[in-house]
Parts: sequence; C-alpha cells; structure tokens
Amino acid sequence: MMYGNEDYMLMQRDPNRLVKLIVAVCFTVLLAVSVGFNFDYLQFLDSIFTTAVQGSAPTQGLEHFYGMVTFLASPKMDIFWVFIAAFFLWGFKYKVPALWALFTIGGGDVIGAIVKQLVRRHRPPLHLGVDNGYSFPSGHVLGFFLVAGILWVIVIPLIQHASIRFIVKALLVVMLICVMFSRIYLNAHYPTDTVGACLVGYSWLLISEMLYASYAPQVARYRFVVNTKI
Repeated sequence: MMYGNEDYMLMQRDPNRLVKLIVAVCFTVLLAVSVGFNFDYLQFLDSIFTTAVQGSAPTQGLEHFYGMVTFLASPKMDIFWVFIAAFFLWGFKYKVPALWALFTIGGGDVIGAIVKQLVRRHRPPLHLGVDNGYSFPSGHVLGFFLVAGILWVIVIPLIQHASIRFIVKALLVVMLICVMFSRIYLNAHYPTDTVGACLVGYSWLLISEMLYASYAPQVARYRFVVNTKI
C-alpha cells in the first residue's frame, strides 16, 4: 500500500522543465566548447574573477577556511551527506524519494566524469598535488550543487514553517558560493569550471526530476518500497 499517489508527489510533471533543460544544456554546451577551444574571452574572464577571489595576497585564515569548505564538499562527503538524507527519508516512509536522492548523486558523478573526459581541460598552474584529474567541471561544486538540489527539491518542502524553509535555502546558496570560491582560491579550478559544474548539475537535476515525475508511481509498486510516500 502506498501513502501517496501521483496527485501528491513531491515532484509533479512540469512542462516547463523541458524548456529549462533545453536552455541549461545549450549554455552548458556553449561553455564546454569555449573551454575546449580555450577561447581568449574565457581566459580573460577567468583571469579577472580569479584575481578578485584570491586577492592580492593569500591569508592563512582564508586558506584554512576554504580548506575546510573544500573538504566538507568533497565528492566522498557529498555522497555521505546524501546517504544521511536518504536514511532519514527512508525512515519517514519517503522511500522512493530516498532512492531518487541516491540515484541523482550517483548519476551526477558519472556525468561529471564523462564531461571531464570530453573537455580535458588541465588544472590551473600551482594547483595542489591532491587535485588531480581534469579541471572542467569542478567535481566538488557539481557534487555539492546536487546535494543542495536534492535538499531543495525533496527535503525542504517537508519543513512546515516557511521562515525555516527560507533560512535553509539561503544557507544552501551561501554554502554553494563558498564551495565555488574555495576551489578558485586554492587554485584547484578556474572560475568557469565552477560555473560549468553548476550548469551540468542543474541540467542533470532537471533530467532526474523528469524521471522521478514519470516513474515514481511505478517504482512505488515494488515490494521493497512498500508503504512509501512519493
């Protein structure tokens, strides 16, 4: 028996999602092609924003702060945060949303890895040795964007008080900006790598939402998610 039905799903069918997806994919492809061909205007923008974020001289306090931020938003930690969210969702009978959360973060990691191999952008000079692999898109930013997106879509709507929902959303936005800044400040990525990660993450999140809206009722009929809310 299911607690919910298609009329009460967390993610309803929305024709606007397709329009948003087309726009997001177009911007993503445009940026990826620009990065792949290393266009001059992109180098100029990266230089300006890198200078603005890093400032004239690095400070030990900021290095420690951004180092902590980049650790908390590392790909392994992103999976950990989603597992925690999925654990509580499952416990409160939101079993299909819990599975969707795990599917979304896992699929996002795969897509990020594929895009990295297609674009093959090298990291900025003086990057740390632990930051290996290609640079576009930023895996840290992509992962945290999806963590924030999952919470935004299926956890925050369950909070009853509007003021708390607003505060949590604002915190997620601030944290995402901090993650983006941390990757630039620590020379792990160019600014356009972080923007590209947001575009890739947003595109995948829209696709994942569309899949949920289409297939959640069918998944809810399986025995292992009996008595689930959708």
